[in-house]
Amino acid sequence: MADLQSYITTFNCGRKLIDVDYFAANLYNGLKTDLPPDLIVICLQEIAPLGYSFLGGSLLEPYLARFAEAVALATARKFSGHDAEEKYASVMVRNVGMTGIMVFAKHHLAHRVRRVQTGGVGVGQWFDMGNKGAVGVRLGLHTDGSEEETVFTFVSAHLAPFEKNWERRNEDWKSICEGLVFEEAGASTKAARTGNGHTGEREPLLSSTDGAGDASASQHGIFNPTSHVIFAGDLNYRASDNSPSPGDADTWPQSVDDDTDPRNASHFFLKDQLTRERSKGDTLHLLSEAPIDFPPTYKYSSAAQKHAMTSSIVTASRKMRDGRTVETTEVRAPAEEVWLWAQHRTPSWCDRILFLEAAPPKDIHAYTALPVQPTSDHRPVVLSCAISSKPAEARLKPPFEIRKDWRQRRAAARRYELIIGMLAYLGWTWEGEALLAGTIVGLIGGFLVLRALLGSGF
Repeated sequence: MADLQSYITTFNCGRKLIDVDYFAANLYNGLKTDLPPDLIVICLQEIAPLGYSFLGGSLLEPYLARFAEAVALATARKFSGHDAEEKYASVMVRNVGMTGIMVFAKHHLAHRVRRVQTGGVGVGQWFDMGNKGAVGVRLGLHTDGSEEETVFTFVSAHLAPFEKNWERRNEDWKSICEGLVFEEAGASTKAARTGNGHTGEREPLLSSTDGAGDASASQHGIFNPTSHVIFAGDLNYRASDNSPSPGDADTWPQSVDDDTDPRNASHFFLKDQLTRERSKGDTLHLLSEAPIDFPPTYKYSSAAQKHAMTSSIVTASRKMRDGRTVETTEVRAPAEEVWLWAQHRTPSWCDRILFLEAAPPKDIHAYTALPVQPTSDHRPVVLSCAISSKPAEARLKPPFEIRKDWRQRRAAARRYELIIGMLAYLGWTWEGEALLAGTIVGLIGGFLVLRALLGSGF
């Protein structure tokens, strides 16, 4: 099997439905080749409003389906000359709370997937619920004509927010290492899978036999068994330890090429918390990152989001087969001139993609940020790379041991998620409010009817 050409994207959706055309138009901006990647991995944070994310199912499906549609549309547009290669199978879609991951593979590669494991953990400040957390997919791929298996692990994560909470983010990383346990996606999950690869069950499959007594759980963490690892997400590390003060925005990065200009983003990156905390050995142990030469990915203002859409809609003339010329509207990536920052958050490189230091990608084609999105204050970040098809050889000692009670903690958190999800759905969505109002009216009406019947002596 040749090296796995991979395209990994991480994106904080801002709890909104993406604009499919816009996202598709610039999804492949970081791809430096005319050939479609073998594997597409999309790591998502804040996929949908809290109630929808916690309850899942049909409430969450429209948000995820738009990404699948965007991948199909972007692939068809960019690789129209590769008819046999441009179609992808959805290997797995999983979420834990508001964090999700979607894996797409070329059809010929999907047939080489021998096994799939998934895992998830919440690290929210309240009862380990999944408002923050991590979800992962582990694929075992075999080479044609060989029993050798290469394991690839992809994790989508979302850590604690705000400039001052870098130590909390370090603790979130520790909690992910202690609670993210991969288990086989067994028969029940396969039975629930639909034709597009989505599954009805969006929690890790926790069988009663795998890891019984959790004696084997330590062998199924992020760094075991030996595996290539990609860890991506809104890690929320900032470029300042304090919230901005009035006037700070005058010194914030802008799109200038002169390295000596203090507004050049390279000067601002020197304050990056993640670089500092990794150098101290306090977070993201055993992982490394490609050099960053893209602008901060957060926090873009509502004006920036509006500008992204209005400046990208263009009218083009297209000649039809019958000879007619028609005007069509197309979406293109906007030319960026000014970075429009929200004033109450320090511009930061929150969205990152890291890989196992002992088994890095063989070739990194691009590590960059996509254009500002009209539906989010984050810019997506992509890593285009070739991952070796040979098994990772390094056997590493995990930085933290799996908690003995990981299973019980996750089950308890899921119960809280369902309760909070239902309350959020009823109180914060128009559908829920309508349902609640209808229920109340029905109860009052029933009471009045019953009282009238009893009063009449019926």
